Amino acid sequence: MLESLRSRMKERRQTVRTRETKFLMSFDGAKLNKRLVILLSIFITLNCFDALTTLVAISTGRMVELNPIASDLFRLSFPGFMAALVLKYMPIIPLAYATYAKENASRPLAIRIVKVSSFVALVAANVLYLAVVGSNLRTLASYYLVTG
Repeated sequence: MLESLRSRMKERRQTVRTRETKFLMSFDGAKLNKRLVILLSIFITLNCFDALTTLVAISTGRMVELNPIASDLFRLSFPGFMAALVLKYMPIIPLAYATYAKENASRPLAIRIVKVSSFVALVAANVLYLAVVGSNLRTLASYYLVTG
């Protein structure tokens, strides 16, 4: 009985693995690469807008950074600010690697997994940063409209 259960589990695992491999290999590599470049560019742009709007808001003297890690680093003056920027832009390195990684003929599935995962991560990160930048802009607009 235990042996038949193992056999069924092994067959199901192989079925799932085959289905996932077909799904991952169904993506058009050229289109995926173009979309990754676009998403990475948007991610970098939104990161820059987040940093810029945060600096403008802090320079007013009436707003504070709500991110506890960044606010603690900002208290350390310029070195803390630079450390916060390094931490902020560090995720670009693995995302850029995944975006520009070349297809590997000996292991095509491994790179495809990395690229599809990066695609999903970049979409999620862009949505998050779009909300952050939008919130920053809304806060700045309401501040300058009230005081202006």
